Amino acid sequence: MNNTVFDPVTGIANERDAVRVFIDVLRREQHALQQADVSVLLPLAVEKAGHAKQLAELTQAREQWLAMSGSLQGQGGQGDMERKLADHPTAAMAWQELLQLTETAHQINEINGILVNQRLRYNQQRLSALQAAARGLHDNGLYGSNGQPQIFSGGRRLGEI
Repeated sequence: MNNTVFDPVTGIANERDAVRVFIDVLRREQHALQQADVSVLLPLAVEKAGHAKQLAELTQAREQWLAMSGSLQGQGGQGDMERKLADHPTAAMAWQELLQLTETAHQINEINGILVNQRLRYNQQRLSALQAAARGLHDNGLYGSNGQPQIFSGGRRLGEI
């Protein structure tokens, strides 16, 4: 992308709005994780990936615009951006909002990662308990080697003393 194609007012506003939508997806993901509603997690993951791709494209367009104008994002890039937007007060305001929103998105995503790890640990513990119970049933002779129950395989028969 070149300087004539990227409009900072529109480009930064679009990026800001895309982050708002992404935050909404993250909040829905968080709600699903808290409610243990796994049925919506896969569609949310697909939606989240699509929005992440869109954000990457918008960010790349902005960074190319900065690079084409002689600014180096990542090496004092935020200051460069603020200087570049001095003549665009609407874009400067959108840039500040964008910075705040990206911090919010980062925090929500961190929390979601913690929730995913907690859910994973919980499920692993439940699986381990089920596996231990299954081993115990097999070891106690309740099931034969063919997997079928052995109802009267040991102990006294009815009527015996």
